[in-house]
Amino acid sequence: MSTNTFSWQGGTGRWYEFEIVRAQRAWEPVGGIYMFVKPQEQQQDWGGPISLFVAKTDDFSTTLARHDMWQAAQNLGAKEIHILVVKDPQTRERVEKDVLEAQAPILNRNMLRRVA
Repeated sequence: MSTNTFSWQGGTGRWYEFEIVRAQRAWEPVGGIYMFVKPQEQQQDWGGPISLFVAKTDDFSTTLARHDMWQAAQNLGAKEIHILVVKDPQTRERVEKDVLEAQAPILNRNMLRRVA
């Protein structure tokens, strides 16, 4: 059985291969990076999926069981969750920043605006 994946580029130019998963599933109790994604629309001839929200977690099973940003992402067209298992906390922090820099997801930008 092959796994669906999608590669996202970070601000450093490095590529990260994320697994594409369904929103409803049993999550692994491991850490990593996740993003809520609007899939590519077939009628568009530009680009691919759009990252709407990116974050890191120490435990997918607790973070993704009930996530408060999922509804907002769904309202913007999210149908997929992309995950990348990164067990080391320092590496997780670096990868999250790298992906955020390149993708600049709208829900992350909205959160920064509310805090500022």
